[in-house]
Amino acid sequence: MPLARAEAVLCDMDGTLVDSSAVVESMWSSFARDYGMSERFDEIMAYSPGRTGLDTIRRFLPTLAAEERDAIYERFAREEIVRTAGRMAEIPGAAALVTALIEIGVPLALVTSAPIELMRVRMEEAGVPIPSVVVSADDVERGKPDPDAYLMAAELLGMPIASCLVLEDAASGYIAAQRAGAQILLVGDGVPEADPSTPRIPDFTGVSVTIDG
Repeated sequence: MPLARAEAVLCDMDGTLVDSSAVVESMWSSFARDYGMSERFDEIMAYSPGRTGLDTIRRFLPTLAAEERDAIYERFAREEIVRTAGRMAEIPGAAALVTALIEIGVPLALVTSAPIELMRVRMEEAGVPIPSVVVSADDVERGKPDPDAYLMAAELLGMPIASCLVLEDAASGYIAAQRAGAQILLVGDGVPEADPSTPRIPDFTGVSVTIDG
């Protein structure tokens, strides 16, 4: 039985196609320590998945001037690229799935809360092909859970959002896809609050793509 039927696919990256969990945890652990919030580490880790780094920094350093938060984020992003080297792995089956979607010609976009340079490093390190259409943190003013990134991706593909299937693992991305009006396939065991009718897979092992007609 098909998991989903759609005319286009919009993929999240971290936790969906790429396992970056060790690097992400390391980065936010350092952030919490550096800014005297080690006791709030669990809170930071609960808030940050699927969101841009700048959004999380704004949330936990609300009294700083915007220029100072931006500078912290720029340093954070540079360090995250350094720590990414040699520490990425694909979510099982992700590279094969993306390759199949590209080869068959399914309209496909990557929609990530990472900046574009970090996206390239992570996808290349994990061996997952990068689709020709990418919407990154650099492209939208409001990141997930706002729907803007998914709506932009659908527009770039020339597809109505209702005909797009979003692959997501995090609550913020799930909410963004819901708000956009897309179909959703959850990957992994996150988002326990999701509608029970939302299809879910542990990873992409054994997942195949077929074209109707």
